Amino acid sequence: MKRIVVAAIVCMMLAVMSMTGKTQDFSSSDKSQDFSITPAGLPFPTWDKRSPFPIYDNGGLADLVTDSRRLMSSADIVTQNFSTSSCELIEGSIGAAGARRLLRFDVAIANIGNGDLHVGSPTDPNNPYHSAFVFSPCHGHYHISGFTDYQLLNLDHTSVAAFGHKQAFCLEDIVRYGTGASHGYTCGNQGITSGWADLYSKFLSGQWIDITGVADGDYILHVEINAAHTFPEGQNLYDNVFEVGVHLPIRRK
Repeated sequence: MKRIVVAAIVCMMLAVMSMTGKTQDFSSSDKSQDFSITPAGLPFPTWDKRSPFPIYDNGGLADLVTDSRRLMSSADIVTQNFSTSSCELIEGSIGAAGARRLLRFDVAIANIGNGDLHVGSPTDPNNPYHSAFVFSPCHGHYHISGFTDYQLLNLDHTSVAAFGHKQAFCLEDIVRYGTGASHGYTCGNQGITSGWADLYSKFLSGQWIDITGVADGDYILHVEINAAHTFPEGQNLYDNVFEVGVHLPIRRK
């Protein structure tokens, strides 16, 4: 089910919490952040009280959803310079070398089904998802090809103001949304435990839409997860598509 959420024009706030890159080494305390802690300056209820993402009986399957509040609170616009040999140009997350204007945002993908998303080893030729993996020389590990799709739409909802790109993800347990323990998914054995989420911070390469040349004004930010429908999600009660109005430049209160 895709019940697309479109907010009227939302004034996005600059996130006050910075995240380190996924390609670096982390201690378990660094990576396993309890999400009952207030993220990005926004109030967020603890899991067992008023969680917006209750786990439900999905026949033992995963159900994935984007944390919309984290995405909206983290968004900002920066200008960065890229060389002609940059990984970002090679991987298609920017339109050209030089100075690029980027709309950045966090994407946290929570698994709210009552079963794990088990993807497995990218190097196992018998893995049923083996063909979905691509090795990223820039990141030094395997990703799920085309896992997310980012676009900036015009308000008519049919024309695209800025094509994003199909961002590849290495799926692993980063943030706890529930009360259970992680089953230890990493880039070497990929997946997301029920009640946990993978997190791609806006500070990571490609976690943006290149809006170079896009006029200031009102648009719709479109984010789709499991965009290629690679993984079964059973009833799929939580949306794979999230859309929200955004004003460029981002207004800060």
